[in-house]
Amino acid sequence: MDFRSGLNSDKPQIIRLLTESFKEYITTQKMFRQEFRSSAKFDRLLRKYFELEVDVFMKKGLVYVGADGKGKPRAVALIQFNRGRQINTWDYFSVDGLKILGQIIKVGFNAISAFDIFKFEDLFDKVEGQKKCVVEYLAVDKSLRGQGIGSKMLNNHISPYLKRVGYRNIILETNTQKNVKFYKKNNFSVRSVKKVNLSHGDVKDWVLSKTI
Repeated sequence: MDFRSGLNSDKPQIIRLLTESFKEYITTQKMFRQEFRSSAKFDRLLRKYFELEVDVFMKKGLVYVGADGKGKPRAVALIQFNRGRQINTWDYFSVDGLKILGQIIKVGFNAISAFDIFKFEDLFDKVEGQKKCVVEYLAVDKSLRGQGIGSKMLNNHISPYLKRVGYRNIILETNTQKNVKFYKKNNFSVRSVKKVNLSHGDVKDWVLSKTI
């Protein structure tokens, strides 16, 4: 598998990969009603949301992929940095974020929570150090999970690249105990745990980090 920065030509596959990976994620389930999540409208909204995310991260963050022998992305990570061109709420609104926010509210999602979708929790404050980055999304194609691709991407490619460009701390958050176990196996430590109230239930939110 070839690990590299994402290209504009990779966008459709990256969006599909993120949509399929997070469609059944517990946080997504707690954001929207079951009947809406079962509809084609939900799939379209989720694709538009990740299209927005990929556009923003390609402009001001890092989109990193693991591509198969045909050049098709089968794993992806979206990373933002605390130095240089930091991602902010305006970056989302400048590329159709308001339109998507309106669609999210229209389907019954709490307006305040909907706004928070486009606002990063200040994870950088969780860890000391001057140059830090946050892995906002990490996804592996469902058909390839369990083969160590996510660990290889984190340890053999993303971490060395980030260290080479001067970053020493990686931060991320997750909402499942299974993911916490995965990240601990890859030398991340839990920094905080809290309960987050969403429109259709609560989720636990773990923040983890590791030094590279």
